[in-house]
Amino acid sequence: MPGIARVSIDSPLPQLDRLFDYAIPDTIRDSIQMGARVKVPFGRGKSLYDGFVIALEQTSEFEGKLAEIAQLVSPAPVLTPEVYQLVRAVADRQASTASDVLRLAVPPRSVAVEKRWVAENQNQVSGVSKKHDVERERTSVLVAPVTGPEWPAWVTMAIEKSLREVSNGQSVIICVPDYRDQKVLLSALEKSPAAEFLVDYSSDQKTSAKYKAFLECLGSSPTLVVGSRSAIYAPVQNLGLILVWDDGDSSHTEPSSPYSHTREVALIRQRQSGCGLIFAGHVRSTEIQRLVEIGYLKAESFDQDIPNISAVDREVRVDGVAWSTIRDALKVGSVLVQVAARGTAVSSYCSGCSERAACNQCNGPIWVDGAGQVRCRWCNQTNLNFRCRTCGANKLRTGTAGSSRTAADFGRAFPGVQIIESNGDHRIELIESDRAIVVSTPGAEPRVLGGYAAVVILDANQALNRDSLRASEDAFRQWANAIALANAGGTCLVVGIRGELARCLTAWAPGEFAHGELQSRRELRFPPAVRLASVSAEAELLEQVLSDLRSSPGIEVLGPMPVYEKNLIITWRAFLKYEYSQGEWLAKHLRAATLVHSSGQSAFSAKSGRAVRPIRVKMDDSEVI
Repeated sequence: MPGIARVSIDSPLPQLDRLFDYAIPDTIRDSIQMGARVKVPFGRGKSLYDGFVIALEQTSEFEGKLAEIAQLVSPAPVLTPEVYQLVRAVADRQASTASDVLRLAVPPRSVAVEKRWVAENQNQVSGVSKKHDVERERTSVLVAPVTGPEWPAWVTMAIEKSLREVSNGQSVIICVPDYRDQKVLLSALEKSPAAEFLVDYSSDQKTSAKYKAFLECLGSSPTLVVGSRSAIYAPVQNLGLILVWDDGDSSHTEPSSPYSHTREVALIRQRQSGCGLIFAGHVRSTEIQRLVEIGYLKAESFDQDIPNISAVDREVRVDGVAWSTIRDALKVGSVLVQVAARGTAVSSYCSGCSERAACNQCNGPIWVDGAGQVRCRWCNQTNLNFRCRTCGANKLRTGTAGSSRTAADFGRAFPGVQIIESNGDHRIELIESDRAIVVSTPGAEPRVLGGYAAVVILDANQALNRDSLRASEDAFRQWANAIALANAGGTCLVVGIRGELARCLTAWAPGEFAHGELQSRRELRFPPAVRLASVSAEAELLEQVLSDLRSSPGIEVLGPMPVYEKNLIITWRAFLKYEYSQGEWLAKHLRAATLVHSSGQSAFSAKSGRAVRPIRVKMDDSEVI
């Protein structure tokens, strides 16, 4: 019987990011097992740390006297060997700690739920997931943007792929960007033969429900897990397939350490388990296009009818073509109109000198919301006492109409037609009206049963003019997701685009568009042609971290440069361009440098006042370009 437990301590301190040996007291020796939660002492302090048992051994390499485990919190093996292997790999790739990743992989404990589960199911836990003898296919599937009589085409595809796996005794993980996609997919799966295998892994559930779903995955029976980015860590047994939908959506990126992306975690887990892997979407992200072009992913298409898509390049925001498209479509169904931003106006200008109005607090762009309040798009500050910094005038004129003003304009133009507005402040998931004009911002478009008779995209030129390297890529994806809500006979119109982009969209050639985007990134040596890391710290501390990297071959150091907040420098940040082959070395180097240079130091967030790490590392930071 083992007498030593190797424990991963739940602490964000990089000094504790390794396994520590503890003696197992006789009182818990019969009940402790790998993956169990424990409490352990550390150092000379009296405080106890939470931890997970990673391995059980007969002896320890440590020659001194080992401390004993203070408490076995629960005998439930909540951290499986496969998931810990994934956690460790993600932490190493992202120059983070296992504790940061465990926060994503193991949800907060619900004592009542866990006790009930231990009593009923502990004997059914297999604890070991079989690795496939032959590695399954890795594919990139393009799904045509069209809605069937009841479900979007991508939902039909997901059901077909999942049913094949669970029928053969294999588990499936499906990761989607947000709760809207989750609800659509869950509703469809509940009406399919796959319902008996379904596990709702939604992140917006109560703690008890989320923990119950987590524990259900620990059983030996095949499961079909549906959730957002945290679902990629679900501890299922005999994993047969991972399906990631719409990986280009920013919701797939973890906003805090380890700053990982569902796509990258899925690639790691697929390599470790040998399961099948599908990246599906109406369009293909440049990251996936790169993997297709180097032969790592196989390109496929899911055959479906494609809606009639046309594009016009006119200076008039809503020209005659758009009006006639909406008018004709209202005779047979509802119409979706996508606009660039919510509120009365996208932006505002000084009535005196026509300069773009800037926030008094952060210098961000000012807009007018649906309630008529003058607010900043960056910090959300209300600017009731606006005064132009150029000419001193205190009156505003509005720019391009937002969703609220657009809805009002359509209400006057189409009397008697129901006008519905859906945006980030007021999101609608499903409408049942068969004759309505729905004005929506990107990502907030509601579904309509049977699909829209027409989809009209306004303000396309504004989406393309965003100050971002990904402006065209994001715009193409958002337009495709809106067009996908049209029915098979629907008419789709995009106002304000021309050239190659318009050709790829109207001919429905998303693969060709992604190839062109990737080629331009390669010429500029921008992600995903290379990786781009960021390191943030105080100026002196940052220079210490960068000193060794400046002479490293293949590492291009950009900066450092100041990061401002309310016109004050709050920190300094540098960027590192590097090849994918250098990722492992750079992550190890930055972890070591962080450990050495930040030891004994602390910093505090200017916003929350909470303690934060003095050095922040993002191994992939593409938001800044």
